[in-house]
Amino acid sequence: MKENYKILGTSENATIEEIEEAYKKLEKKYKGNNNKTAKTKLNEIRKAYEELTKVKKAKFKEDNQEESLEPIEGSTLLDKITKERMITFGIGLVLGLIIMMFFFPDRIAELENGEQVAVEVGKTNITSDDIYNRMKKATALNVVVEKVDQAILYKKYELTEEDEKTISENANKYLTEATQYYGLSEEDFLKSSGFDTKEEYIKNVIELDYLRSKYFKDYVYGMITDDEVNDYYNSKVYGTISTEHILVKNDTMSDEEASSKATEILDKLKNGASWEDLKNEYKNVIITENVNVEFDSNLESSYKMEAEKLSDGSYSSSLVKTSYGYHIIYRKSTTEKQSLKEVTTRIKNILLEVKQEEDSNLYAKTLIEMRKEAGMDIKDTEIKSIYDYYVSTIEKANN
Repeated sequence: MKENYKILGTSENATIEEIEEAYKKLEKKYKGNNNKTAKTKLNEIRKAYEELTKVKKAKFKEDNQEESLEPIEGSTLLDKITKERMITFGIGLVLGLIIMMFFFPDRIAELENGEQVAVEVGKTNITSDDIYNRMKKATALNVVVEKVDQAILYKKYELTEEDEKTISENANKYLTEATQYYGLSEEDFLKSSGFDTKEEYIKNVIELDYLRSKYFKDYVYGMITDDEVNDYYNSKVYGTISTEHILVKNDTMSDEEASSKATEILDKLKNGASWEDLKNEYKNVIITENVNVEFDSNLESSYKMEAEKLSDGSYSSSLVKTSYGYHIIYRKSTTEKQSLKEVTTRIKNILLEVKQEEDSNLYAKTLIEMRKEAGMDIKDTEIKSIYDYYVSTIEKANN
């Protein structure tokens, strides 16, 4: 179990959220690479994540039974709607009680003061008003921003067939992960999350999240200037670098042993041994493969930086350390740099990530601005107070 924490780079006291965040970062890092080493690493990461989350599952459920008073958007007070839907069990029951309150009043006992009893616990009466007032404080803002964002985004965007395909794939992925994680059937998960059908879940969770992300991307693209794109192109964009590497992994031997073996190979290379001969001589203890390095590759920085530094036809003069082990990199060739027009979108994607790193609340701020520009006016003073507090908290976060 300790090895799993090491693989994900977290402490043994890490929460389920920290484990999930570490997993997502590593998955993003390795998922785009098609080389054998990256695939092996990705499988190792996924296995560690699955084992750790399985062990922490019971505690996670217990810790998240209490209703949260925090809104659910972004990564601070409001977390993304998908995550909230996946962890808020019991909401179907509460919604049912509220529906009963409005549509079936005769079926609920009534107190002398006119309040209707929804639940009895011994001699204690829990009224519909008690439940409604608690729900209003705990979840009303979530529903408000959900409905407001839908009204804005459905007017702004018309989903294409490609959009709908992506949304459907995302829904199947999330539902599969959620049902496996909680050990529920799809039907039970949907009902416990407050949905009668899969279509309703997709509409209110996956589709909305997709449209929010689409808006966010468009909005940040608009923030990126031509000068920023040109500067990045001139200073950091290059053609595809073709490399081959010899890797001594540190998972089947100690780190010290791996470093020693890699140093032995590198010394022989420096003393005139051929690359091909060394690959054959050490084939039982090394991994060799071809890796293409792009300016926007999701490779570990040490490998990428070394490949960029080398000239065609040369190899590393010192070992390159990554999470896989120790590498000796041979830079074979480089293609011609693509035109600015051909790589503009890729550059904008990188600059978008840079802006997110500079401001962790950029996503939330973007949606706040979207609602403001659309003229959202919350009439309910209590909900407005909660939303205003959320906005002020987000605005202060990076100051």
